[in-house]
Amino acid sequence: MSAPDTNIEKQERQHKPSLWGIKLAAAVGILMLVAILGGAFSNAEGPDAEPAAVATY
Repeated sequence: MSAPDTNIEKQERQHKPSLWGIKLAAAVGILMLVAILGGAFSNAEGPDAEPAAVATY
C-alpha cells in the first residue's frame, strides 16, 4: 500500500533525470539492435548467390 500523503507530481519532478536516463538507455539499445541487424542483412548474400567453396585438406 502506498502512503496516503504521496504527491505524485512532486515525485515525478524529483525522478525526472532518472526517467530521462532510462529512456535514453532504451533508445541507445534499440539503435544498437537496428545497427546490428542492418549490418547482418546488408552483408547477406541473395538467394541466387553461389555456395561458398568448401576447404579440403
